[in-house]
Amino acid sequence: MLPNNFDFAQLPNLPKSGSMSLREIGMLESTIEDIDYAMTSWLKSDLRLFATTNEGRKKVDVLWQVPERAYQIKNDKDLRDDTGTLKLPLISVQRTGITKDPNRKGSYQAHIYSDKSDGRTGRVTIARRIVPDKTRNFAVASGTRTNTSAALQQNYPRLNKKIVIQSLSIPIPVYVNVDYKISIKTEYQQQMNELISPFITRTGQINSFVMKRNGHLYEAFIDQSFTATDNVNNLAEDIRMFNSDIKIKVLGYLIGEGDNDDRKIVRIDENIVELTFPRETVPLPGETDFFGD
Repeated sequence: MLPNNFDFAQLPNLPKSGSMSLREIGMLESTIEDIDYAMTSWLKSDLRLFATTNEGRKKVDVLWQVPERAYQIKNDKDLRDDTGTLKLPLISVQRTGITKDPNRKGSYQAHIYSDKSDGRTGRVTIARRIVPDKTRNFAVASGTRTNTSAALQQNYPRLNKKIVIQSLSIPIPVYVNVDYKISIKTEYQQQMNELISPFITRTGQINSFVMKRNGHLYEAFIDQSFTATDNVNNLAEDIRMFNSDIKIKVLGYLIGEGDNDDRKIVRIDENIVELTFPRETVPLPGETDFFGD
C-alpha cells in the first residue's frame, strides 16, 4: 500500500510540463561532517551545560578540537584572559577515530552491487509514487475501442495494468563507528561535579542517546568509565586544574561519497510499462513488394 503523502521523501518540485531529470537533494546526504556537527550540536543545544563561577552561573563554551593559540586569540578574545590563559571551565570535543566494522552494522544489513561492472555500491529504493497523468494516458488509450456503429468509444471500463511509478533511490548507507573524546577542564571540584553529572544522568539507566542532523538519526553510546585527573597534590605554581575525559562511540552511516562523488545522491526513475517494436511500412531491399504479386 503506497502512502498518500510523500513529503517525507522530499521529492523535488518538478514542472508540470517537461522531461524528468535527475535531481540531488542535499538533505538526504550523510557525511562525516554531519556526524561531527550532530555531536557538537548535542553538547551545545541539548545539554547546555552551565557552571558556577566567580561571576555567577555561566554557560560553558564548547570547542571543536581546540584551535591553535594564534587563531584563537584573534577569533574569540573572550576565551582567554589578559595573560593569554584559557578561561575555565571549558569543554572540547575531538574525533579520535573511525572504524568500519562489518560486525557492528545498523538496520540496513545487506550489500547491494551496482548494475554496472565498476565495483561500486548499488542503490536502495526509499519511496515510490504513481504518476497520475501518464498512467491516465495509458488507461485512456487501452480503454478506447470501436463500437458496433464503427465509432470510437473512449473510457471503456476495463482493468488498466500499465501503471507508471516513480521510484526514488539513494546509495545504500555504509555504517561506521566514530569515536569522540570530550575533555572537561575546570578550576574547582564543584564545577567538575556540575558538568559531569548530566553525562551520567541524562540518559537514565542506559548509556545511549540519539543525535539528529538534517533528518538523520545517529545513535551514540557513552563509555561507562569517566577518566579524572588533577594536579591538586602538586605544590608547584601551576594553575590548579581538574580534567575529565568522556568517550562516546557513535554508530553513524554515510550516504554518498561526499564532494568526490560523481553520481547523484538522489535519483528518480520511472518503470517500463510497455515495449513497442516499430516496423517499416516499405519492403526491405531484396524482398518482394507486398503490394505486388
